[in-house]
Amino acid sequence: MLKKISTIDAVFIVLMATCGLVLKPIIGPLTKLIGSALFLSSGSFAGMIYYIFPMLALLVVRQFGSATLTGLIQGIIILVTGIYGSHGILSLITYVVPCLFIDLAYVTIRKSNREWLIFFPGAMGNLSGNFIVAVLFLHLPMIPLIITLIISFVFGGVSGYISLNMYKWLINMFPILNKSV
Repeated sequence: MLKKISTIDAVFIVLMATCGLVLKPIIGPLTKLIGSALFLSSGSFAGMIYYIFPMLALLVVRQFGSATLTGLIQGIIILVTGIYGSHGILSLITYVVPCLFIDLAYVTIRKSNREWLIFFPGAMGNLSGNFIVAVLFLHLPMIPLIITLIISFVFGGVSGYISLNMYKWLINMFPILNKSV
């Protein structure tokens, strides 16, 4: 997990967890509206936005476990407050596991110089999150489940690209966040 992180990294992780939670009540209804109009799973589409924040935490902090810690903070806040998006005690699973998949997928690509591989961690986070919700809560039949997972993989990959571009903008605007210097 996380070795030793600086105060600014810890603050950034908490900030990313908070940003994800603040946007959830806004993004949720919008994605339901867009998803129903396009006959897409709204969770697959919403994950494109939700998983930007754990990805950003991972890209900025650059330590395995950063995304997972972001998801854990979100899960605990959701559990304690019962705000929008709560699944009770299962919130810990629905928030932590996808972020763990982001961390695990990033470990497999971090040494590569190919930027397009950033698609993979975002895709795995969104895919695993939608799989958990589809199986635990929605009980989707096989064909709709497969379609949902394909859509969530693609939208999650887009989330990876958005995260990378936001990361580049952040380190350009706030050089203190750049670990490669």
